[in-house]
Amino acid sequence: MSPEIAREIEDHLRSMRQAFNGQDMKAYRNHFWTNPRFLHIDSSGRVDKGWGAFEEVLDQEFRYLDKVDLTIREPSIQVFDDKFAVVFCEWRLVQVDPSGREQDTGGNASFSLVRFGKDWKIVKSHYAALEGVANEG
Repeated sequence: MSPEIAREIEDHLRSMRQAFNGQDMKAYRNHFWTNPRFLHIDSSGRVDKGWGAFEEVLDQEFRYLDKVDLTIREPSIQVFDDKFAVVFCEWRLVQVDPSGREQDTGGNASFSLVRFGKDWKIVKSHYAALEGVANEG
């Protein structure tokens, strides 16, 4: 894997995280393959089959929450033929609801990415919470 490709993928994940934290659905959507075959598995085990199902859940969360803060740390990137990549990383998400209640969760995540032309798109995402990482405040 070339350093340039690793940097492209790291930049893609950083930009995705910034769009999520800005609760900017349009910008966030640009990081994903918006196809009915897209698959997202959240840390509670909920499976969203198809981009539309995932976007609907996110849109509701963005409207309800006052603030979200997603961090992604220590990405381990594997690239195949400069067209397909798998990323394993640690994640943490702090959500603040309108009453000021904070929920803090975290664990491991994996992303499958495919290069479409010049752009990388996440085609599958899976978040797993780890015991002892999550707490509510």
